[in-house]
Amino acid sequence: MIKSFITTSNYTRSALELLLWVVSPLVIYYMLTPKKKADDNESSNDNKEDKVITTLTESRGSDGMGLPTELSKKTIDTIVATAPVVGPRALEITSAFYKKVMGKHPGLLSIFNPAHNVPISLHQPKALAGAIVAYASNITDLSPLVVPGGPVDAICHRHAALCLYPAQYVVVYENLMETIGEVLGSDVVTEEIAAAWSEAVLFLAKVFIDQEESLYQMAEQRSGGWSGLMDFRVSEITTVAKDIKSFSFQPPSGSELERKAFNFTLGQYLSIKVDPKKDGLTAPRHYTVTSPPDANYLQCTVKKLKGGVVSTYLHEQLQVGDIVQLAAPFGVFTIEDTNEVKSAVLISAGIGVTPMINFQRALKDKVQLSVHVDSTPESYAYRELFNPSDDNQTTTKTLEKYTRVGKGGRPNIKQLVQEIIDIVDGPNHNFYICGPESWMNAVQKELMEHKAQKVMCEVFGSQLATGCPFFASS
Repeated sequence: MIKSFITTSNYTRSALELLLWVVSPLVIYYMLTPKKKADDNESSNDNKEDKVITTLTESRGSDGMGLPTELSKKTIDTIVATAPVVGPRALEITSAFYKKVMGKHPGLLSIFNPAHNVPISLHQPKALAGAIVAYASNITDLSPLVVPGGPVDAICHRHAALCLYPAQYVVVYENLMETIGEVLGSDVVTEEIAAAWSEAVLFLAKVFIDQEESLYQMAEQRSGGWSGLMDFRVSEITTVAKDIKSFSFQPPSGSELERKAFNFTLGQYLSIKVDPKKDGLTAPRHYTVTSPPDANYLQCTVKKLKGGVVSTYLHEQLQVGDIVQLAAPFGVFTIEDTNEVKSAVLISAGIGVTPMINFQRALKDKVQLSVHVDSTPESYAYRELFNPSDDNQTTTKTLEKYTRVGKGGRPNIKQLVQEIIDIVDGPNHNFYICGPESWMNAVQKELMEHKAQKVMCEVFGSQLATGCPFFASS
């Protein structure tokens, strides 16, 4: 249970009581609510096809937690007034928060990739800081944050991929509130301000919890669907380019998912859980699904990264027949209805080609141009899919740029975008971009200068930690 919003010596008893009063219903709820077994969600129908398949055992949904269903005007006004103070110190707050919460709850290493967190990296703290600033900046009108495919949607998809459950929000709440108080001090965080930020954080927690529950249900209801982590057997490993391998997975014999066809939305990612350090604390990694929808297997394609714990393990140690755990596909860099896309341009760099694989397969001749930047042709995974051949009758035009061929060097962004616009006869297309963050951000900005119809970006990591928007349109 939370003991203080800020350090006890600097805070008043009444404020402590206020925060205890707010958080107590959450803690009591989880003490008294029985754990939900996987088969609690199963239909009474004996037909296996009608049963919900889940390994999630914790209580789900926000019912009974006593979370606020709306923000009071007083809270909104207080957040607006204090956002200029909190915003500039958001990264300081989130860095201290992760240091605190990881120290108190080392088991969270099974969720958070340490390579993206303090003290190694500021990627995850920047993502949370970006979320705090976006929330506070839009507190009077949250609609820009909750649009389909927007920030809240993307965060909830990632949380569902990590199999988060409501009780973990209690841990986040306690430690975030403490950290805000410790960083800003009692002279800034008055009782009124503490109450407002408390309500705001709890309201946002409810938004996340409810959205994540809807995602779990969506994943359970689609063909071949499930929620939680399920065992899969490695059925095939194929080298598809230099330092890039595809890994295919099928349910082991006797699995509830055996002989299923796996449906998902084009562009979504798989989350794979392995244990290279034999301590159970390696966080899942997320890789775009490169198998086609409704196949009897799932596949992801992974580049071996220097120093990458999981990618190195997959490349060097994982073998056909081994068992891994997978969470169902999630993600918002998607094409849900190909009929709504009239004309598309695919732009990728390096391993950012992976989402384009199913986009190309599904959109076919609607793809006016496929653009790829890589070091050499040998590093370009699935190059044959995008180029016409005897086996592939695609009419898509291609534009390839190589940084280590001929004179080499990275292509100039302005020149690259101008060349793209010239080839496709203007900006009236949907542009899908995936690659390194800074490159992608520069490309989308230049496309918007040309009044591109719609630009969508995919960051392999936390998008709020970057300057790259989820999507933009002219």
